[in-house]
Amino acid sequence: MNKFNLLDLTGRRYLITGASSGIGRVTSVILSKLGAELMLVDINKEGLNETRCMCPTKVSLLTIDLMETEKIKEHVLQLIPTFGLLHGFAHIAGRSYIAPLKGVNEKTCMDVFKLNAYAAVELAKVFTNRKVYAGDHGSIVFISSVYGIVGSPANIGYAMSKAGIIGATKSLAMELAPKKIRVNCVAPGFVKTEMMDAVSGLFGSDYIATLNDMHPLGLGEASDIAYAVTYLLSDMSKWVTGTVMNVDGGVTAQ
Repeated sequence: MNKFNLLDLTGRRYLITGASSGIGRVTSVILSKLGAELMLVDINKEGLNETRCMCPTKVSLLTIDLMETEKIKEHVLQLIPTFGLLHGFAHIAGRSYIAPLKGVNEKTCMDVFKLNAYAAVELAKVFTNRKVYAGDHGSIVFISSVYGIVGSPANIGYAMSKAGIIGATKSLAMELAPKKIRVNCVAPGFVKTEMMDAVSGLFGSDYIATLNDMHPLGLGEASDIAYAVTYLLSDMSKWVTGTVMNVDGGVTAQ
């Protein structure tokens, strides 16, 4: 049997946000099946427990509100002595915000930006702490969106947050390269998750068909994004940093 496997993550430890459902859950399960140990982060404790039951490796749960960014460091540091030092993390938690310009609310806009973008920066600060980072194989993965790259009506609040994470990716890639930490970003198209179900409910019955037509390869699955995140966390991408990987079924190729 050929045991050559560049995706073998045995001995690696990663923090995954948004792990209670959707892309975060699927990513966690895939990483665990590849041998990684995981610190799963979300505000939804029940969902985290369900994800843990799907993972065959060691899993620690961190039930926190990532909007409380000033508390992230404290919570992570409390788990590190028993969990072990981290080799990387993926910030997958996020929220959508559909509103035309005249309806954009400052507080909501800032809340979306804080969760989708600034929490990622705070997590990067924590990860690079010498008490947290394992010192090798360092990899950070952020989640943007095609709407951080292409325009869309009634989407300014969400697009602003997702464009911001692209800028953060490139800046941090340069700053953290001397520490041998890679920083990359995945920009998904529309993926069939609970979040998409919630957004589609705001529109007409033909909304899903319209979205499907936007994607030359059709709508994506959570696993399509999870595979990209896994690649960027693994050593298969050891010479890749500062990139934005469009995993969008062809949306941005048009």
